[in-house]
Amino acid sequence: MVKILAPERAWSRAWCFNHVFVLVGAALIASGYNLFVIPHDVVPGGVVGLSQVANEWTGWPVGLVSLAINLPLLAVATRLMGPRYGAKTVLAMLVIGLGVDALAHWRGLAPVLENVLVSVVFGGVSIGGGIALILRGKGNAGGTPLVGQLIARVLRIPIGRAMLYTDGVVIALALVTWRNPDLVAYALICLFAISRTIDLALNGLEASKAMIVISEKHAEIRETILGGLDRGGTYICGKGLFHPDEDRHVILTALSVRESVALQRRIRDIDPGAFCMVFDTSQVIGEGFRPWA
Repeated sequence: MVKILAPERAWSRAWCFNHVFVLVGAALIASGYNLFVIPHDVVPGGVVGLSQVANEWTGWPVGLVSLAINLPLLAVATRLMGPRYGAKTVLAMLVIGLGVDALAHWRGLAPVLENVLVSVVFGGVSIGGGIALILRGKGNAGGTPLVGQLIARVLRIPIGRAMLYTDGVVIALALVTWRNPDLVAYALICLFAISRTIDLALNGLEASKAMIVISEKHAEIRETILGGLDRGGTYICGKGLFHPDEDRHVILTALSVRESVALQRRIRDIDPGAFCMVFDTSQVIGEGFRPWA
């Protein structure tokens, strides 16, 4: 049996590409913080955000403090959850930590954009894009996800909730440090930009829909999908709860957003009594959609 998650062979094409992804992603994260976020004292949670708070109180370099926090966390995570992180995670942490300080030493902390709102949006896009690249390269940027995994394991709560608690504590510390509620609002905007950018980068910009259709006039709907939209689909045989002795033809198909709207209108004309469910899909892979990589 072929192992789907088999380890990469060193210096193979995939190994090289993944390391490039990690390097470029880490550079984007360091740039996003140094050019857009840190100059305005915006703290969007995470280990770098905690390092910003420490820098304000002690003057210690942000990058080195983040490394001092991240590397022990990585050691603990490896001890508790096994060596799943690997050299690429250490590489990402080093490039982010040293990159933030190197940029600060080279160009200072003057903001590239004076408008705080625009700056945090650009910073969020840069940081989110960097995180997505690191994930594409099968690495981990450390920070909040790593802390969230540890807290979730110890307290037995969902990772998403643990990450939310972690970011909330860091943002609260930033509020106490700078005593500026506006910075909290900008931090939340930055977090939203980071999250949306990660989703778009990992799942693609082409939104798709999945549809399940149950209708007595399924043959006409089938012809509409095949001939009118030039799409495919699958018949699923089912039975209704009210009439379990009757076989029902259930159509499952994947469509673009525009095609989904057109098909719904056509179904309404064919059979107003049809039952239709429409789902958002993060990825549709196969003929007519995204090809297999």
